[in-house]
Amino acid sequence: MGFDQRGGGIVTTARTPSRPGISVVIPVHNSERTLPELIRRLESTLMSVSTCFEVVLVNDGGRDRSWDVIIELAQTHECTRGVSLMRNCGQHNALLCGIRTARNQLIVTIDDDLQDPPEEILGMRETAL
Repeated sequence: MGFDQRGGGIVTTARTPSRPGISVVIPVHNSERTLPELIRRLESTLMSVSTCFEVVLVNDGGRDRSWDVIIELAQTHECTRGVSLMRNCGQHNALLCGIRTARNQLIVTIDDDLQDPPEEILGMRETAL
């Protein structure tokens, strides 16, 4: 599936070799309200630039329903995977966990609050390539 129901740990058990494509890593902390819109906009943006992409949502021990929302999104959006940390480890550690879990060669990190529009990934990709 794309998540670990036990409530902690990494989604995948083994690191797969990098493949061409884009991984978007997002540390999540108390963001249950913004996640559905974020995934909707990311999918639309990523579909326009690549056929191989994923979104890795890293739940950083928030106190809202973010993990439940991540599970729902992983079940309904093939490109979405979730990781849940056992406690709040901080944004940088959540990013590192997501980067280590990412499967694709190009990794982009963004925040979960929609402050930076997901559509800006289009410009980042052009710069990176």
